Amino acid sequence: MKNTKKNTGLKEPWKPGQSGNPNGRPKKEVCIPDILRDLLSKPLPTDKKSTYLKQICFVAIEQAINGDKDARNWIADRTEGKAVERMIRQEVKDEIVIE
Repeated sequence: MKNTKKNTGLKEPWKPGQSGNPNGRPKKEVCIPDILRDLLSKPLPTDKKSTYLKQICFVAIEQAINGDKDARNWIADRTEGKAVERMIRQEVKDEIVIE
């Protein structure tokens, strides 16, 4: 039987019970989507029952009712999903005829 282990010069990468990553996983950096989700979930200062996100949705609905095409599309994209844009590709091969 052939030995498939590579000889790296070390018998073991680390001692039993010792972590290969003593400092642990690096902390995740704060990103814009996380900040926005946090802020949008907070209650409005004027109405503690409503959040910023709900207010933005109410405004978008009002704008869509009043004929704003972009607001209608924004609501449709978030409720129905964006429409798939299909592309049709045709290959035309030129034929050379030699007589």
